[in-house]
Amino acid sequence: MYVPKANARSKLSGQNQNLRTAQIEYKTVETADSPLGKVMLRSYVADTGEAGYEIRLNGNFLMATHGKHSEMAMARLAYQKFAGAKEKLRILVGGLGAGYTLQAALGLESVDHVVVSEISEKVAEWNQRFFARQNGNALEDSRTELRLGNLSEHLASNPSTYNMILVDVDNGPGWMAAQENEILYDEGGLGLLSRALTQGGVLAVWSPSPNELFWNRIQKVFRLCEAVDTTAIGRLVQEPGDIIYLGVRP
Repeated sequence: MYVPKANARSKLSGQNQNLRTAQIEYKTVETADSPLGKVMLRSYVADTGEAGYEIRLNGNFLMATHGKHSEMAMARLAYQKFAGAKEKLRILVGGLGAGYTLQAALGLESVDHVVVSEISEKVAEWNQRFFARQNGNALEDSRTELRLGNLSEHLASNPSTYNMILVDVDNGPGWMAAQENEILYDEGGLGLLSRALTQGGVLAVWSPSPNELFWNRIQKVFRLCEAVDTTAIGRLVQEPGDIIYLGVRP
């Protein structure tokens, strides 16, 4: 029986409510080293009949076939906040994951090019082999460009490039699966993100729960900031809500 860890709510708690209380059988499919540590791909089958895959980093849950409503909502929320001309849009997705955020970005109107930055080559490989059916073969879309490497380095070398940046590299600013990602959530990292946006561009950051420290930081760097609770849309698919932080580049 799965019981969520107290005070450590991650994407694992963002799964279907029925799956959270089911008896689940896990099987390790592959393990590999990555720049952030050991990654593991596991398959799961629940007594509810649901089945899929999940990826862990250094033992911490990262992503899975289930639980995608807030990851996909990031793209739509950023699009609604973007006040510039909605034509030939360029979007950066930070963290490939199960590919749901990438899929949602590609589904927006007038999207010309989507760069997805993923630090682990193995995660990208697993995405194509095990998650493609769920995310609509998003990596195979002609508008998708996969960039393997560090997101911070990509941001620094691409100023004023993107209309929207969607950041979902681990478990959010409050509970990171990899401490190396902390730089993205401090004022310096937020400055990098801001400078990689076009003027009026929108940043969206996934978080499992409200984070007052991060909220204070994003307001110092961006204008027209908003924290969107996805509980209402999550309830429709029996998933608990998450938080999407939005900010517009001055």
